[in-house]
Amino acid sequence: MNETKYIGRTARSKEGPRHVTGRGRFADDFVMPGMLHAVILRSPHAHARIVNVDAAAARAAPGVFAVITPAEVQQKSRPFKPGRYAAGLKKPIPEYATAIDKARYVGEPIGALAARSRGAAEDALELIAVEYDPLPAVVDTAAAVRPTAPLLFDELGSNLAWKGSLRYGDIEGAFKQADKIVKEKLKIHRYSSTPLEPLACIASFDAASKKLTVWVNAQVPEVIYDALREALGLEDIRVIIPDIGGGFGQKIHLIRKYVVLVSLLAMESERPVKWIEDRSEHMMAAGHSCAQEFDVEAAVKKDGTVLGLKFTEIDDVGGSVSTLTIHFTNKLNNLSNTYKVKNIYLEGHSVVTNKCPVIPNRGIGKPGMCFIWERIMDRIAAELGLSPVEVRFTNLVQPGEMPYTTPSGNVYDSGDYPGLLKRALEKIEYEKLREEQRRERERGRLLGIGVVIGVEPGGRNASRDMAIFPEMKESPGSGGVNGATIKLEKNGTLTLFLGSPNCGQSHETTTAQVAADILGIEPEQISTSTPFDSDLAPWGVAAANSGNNFHLYDIGAVHGAATKLREKVLALAAHVLNAKTQELTIEGGVVQAAGSPIKKITFADLGKIAYGNQAMMPKGFEAGLQATFYYTFPHGEPNLVPSPEGLVRAQFTFSAGAHVAVVEVERDTGKVHVLRYLIVGDNGAVINPDVVNGQIYGSAAHGISVALGEGFVYNSDGQLLTLTLTDYGKSSTMETPRIEAEHRPAPSPFTVLGQKAAGEGAAIPSPAAIASAVEDALRPLGVKVRELPLSPEAVWKLIEQGKG
Repeated sequence: MNETKYIGRTARSKEGPRHVTGRGRFADDFVMPGMLHAVILRSPHAHARIVNVDAAAARAAPGVFAVITPAEVQQKSRPFKPGRYAAGLKKPIPEYATAIDKARYVGEPIGALAARSRGAAEDALELIAVEYDPLPAVVDTAAAVRPTAPLLFDELGSNLAWKGSLRYGDIEGAFKQADKIVKEKLKIHRYSSTPLEPLACIASFDAASKKLTVWVNAQVPEVIYDALREALGLEDIRVIIPDIGGGFGQKIHLIRKYVVLVSLLAMESERPVKWIEDRSEHMMAAGHSCAQEFDVEAAVKKDGTVLGLKFTEIDDVGGSVSTLTIHFTNKLNNLSNTYKVKNIYLEGHSVVTNKCPVIPNRGIGKPGMCFIWERIMDRIAAELGLSPVEVRFTNLVQPGEMPYTTPSGNVYDSGDYPGLLKRALEKIEYEKLREEQRRERERGRLLGIGVVIGVEPGGRNASRDMAIFPEMKESPGSGGVNGATIKLEKNGTLTLFLGSPNCGQSHETTTAQVAADILGIEPEQISTSTPFDSDLAPWGVAAANSGNNFHLYDIGAVHGAATKLREKVLALAAHVLNAKTQELTIEGGVVQAAGSPIKKITFADLGKIAYGNQAMMPKGFEAGLQATFYYTFPHGEPNLVPSPEGLVRAQFTFSAGAHVAVVEVERDTGKVHVLRYLIVGDNGAVINPDVVNGQIYGSAAHGISVALGEGFVYNSDGQLLTLTLTDYGKSSTMETPRIEAEHRPAPSPFTVLGQKAAGEGAAIPSPAAIASAVEDALRPLGVKVRELPLSPEAVWKLIEQGKG
């Protein structure tokens, strides 16, 4: 292959021009003949029995073509199959696209209707009469698990829907050998990623062929595909995913309910039906990140060496069981963080409450695991009278130990964690900062410095959850599979078909760079087929804009397909030029024989032969110039499937980053100002620096905003008080610090280009970094930061506590 010309360099965006000129095509941009508009009927109660739904007046309203009530949902569809995150339920709970007998959170879908216009649909929706029997709401996990608490699911006999644990190593021995046991209680709140584009879908049903086509802004086509097959019993389903205005996990699980509802309306009306969620609907019912509580204990030696860690986690999973364990099981991905601790015990409790169900959110449980480690490291340092930096250095996995196998079975492919931390301290001028902090404290300023480090796992293993649920009846699969197809057209240009949808992470740009380097052509001569179309895309179980999958499965598939096509191009060119393939090079779309300036042929000429001149093809040559490659991770063993001891390769590559936050806290108001925020990261071999930096900036901004106050607030009746972006408290660009990023790549020995993940990274350690910095700022007051968010009110209360 030619030397890399495009990989590792910034390239002109292929998606950018269409988006900045308004030529992007999102779900709401699609208009079809006779299309109707849907609206969703939602519960105003956090907890209520549904006594009766009378939709007669709505059906008779002008312009209304279809109405769906709970009774019809139950009659015309089937419940979703319990997924991997509901495998631990004591009893199966049927879950439909709407509530059936009981509403369990404000905003839960009760029904839907479709009319000629959105306005007509909204008017008709008010005509549906629902008789509710309100029930007491439980919005606090401690109250929810009391024996006298109202039950969300009577079948379970308790609101503690699941409890389980895993242990690795000799946890009892570790705690016996410890010089000290350090304990802490920690909390993380509910929040969201609030993508600019809420949920959206269009459904069209051809009754004659029984083919259902949906256009939906979903991140994972398999979730939609399986949900429609399960709920509607259809086999011929086409899922089209156009441009998406942000995903971040919001558009994976609960979106399936709405796709089924809209499809039912399309089937009843025999017309295409469009539904576009509004912002308030999104905030109340599209899914939240899980509120988590942790009781943490660390067994340590006097020098700060951590012998063992154990923690108990309580997850507030809201009013559904479909994602019951999603935040707990994802902690297997970064259970050890960057540390060489051999003994770990984790215990999880999933509690249902009358709040919005939980879903994936950028990191999905991994920010919580990093928060546990980095808060307890600070606490160990404080209790032993050591530097927090020193404690981290003492426990870090060393570069000479790579590839490093963690106690839970993960294999860290590459990395220099001490090098990342050392460079971050150098770049931030740590000792100089500490000296400045001492001077400013004497003047009354509250300056704080937080130093943390975290891994960023990538490339999901589908079998991971079997480590926690070995009794799982239906295997979720193992490893991951995704494909790519690349075709050399008759005119010499290339068309690339990806196996995954794109949520704005520049997939078209980076995949073109990879293919261009392999095929000796300009990236501008490669076009990517959009939108994602399940009838055409070479997709597999890893076709997901989630789990940091793209760098492993999609890049691996594109690399494989381009390599296959290159071999085919060279074989045809060698025959035509009467040369050996090893004598040929490709540059600028021209195949050239070494040492002969006249022995050359263009891609366009090869295309004409491959598609139209059989006589010029070698014997046995398959006509056409197209290649498809399905990538699987070749280094998945051992523990691709969990062992009896629960050892599992939860994810396959491991990026890392050291973060330093410098903050100032206002004494009078509690407001936190982030003065500097530095990340020194390792994302392996970087394909496009601008793209990776964009992911770092965005994920850091989100994590910082989460730490400083954005989040959901409910009252005691289960009513959501943060229905708008203003109430929710998203940080503006004015409040977001400039993110300083430096790359120190340690290429993976396991991936085709040495690449590692970049999509979630900075969102994982940043909440912990802010917490550490704020606690450091308040150190003169003797208070500890144990929970997020650190809103001005929360920090002001800590300051007042310190004064007392």
